[in-house]
Amino acid sequence: MVSSTTRADSLCYRRSGSADAETVFDLVTASVSRLTPAPYPPQVVASWMAGRSPADYLADCSNGEIWIAEAGGRPVGFSHGVPGEIKRLFVAAGDTGRGAGAGLMQRALEDALPNGSGHVRIEATLNAVPFYAKWGFSETGRGVFPGRDPNLPQIDVVILERTF
Repeated sequence: MVSSTTRADSLCYRRSGSADAETVFDLVTASVSRLTPAPYPPQVVASWMAGRSPADYLADCSNGEIWIAEAGGRPVGFSHGVPGEIKRLFVAAGDTGRGAGAGLMQRALEDALPNGSGHVRIEATLNAVPFYAKWGFSETGRGVFPGRDPNLPQIDVVILERTF
């Protein structure tokens, strides 16, 4: 297992394992409930995690594709990059502004750019756009989060891209 530690706020980053699927699910759930209400209507936030479970993250966690950020041994965020795309990056609401997002972004970019250069795409939640803009990503379109039950309200996303 690859890991690295930074001195800023005693953050530690490590690759995921199968036991992290529930942690990732919990981080998404907590982050959505506390960070998304401003740009999304209440009915969207209330239904965001409908039909989802830790099992949805098990394969990616088991394959070590996800980076977990910890502070004092406590999970505070995660990221998931694959060649050409950053699929997910979440930081617990109470832990934003401490550098975890930047550290997770660096690691996701390394995974998204295995050759050190290329094009990266992100489907970002509305509240996350300013974070990615700081990294030089520009809006190229709009869309909705895929794979949701058609009876649930849609989750609007912003498509961001950057060439490195």
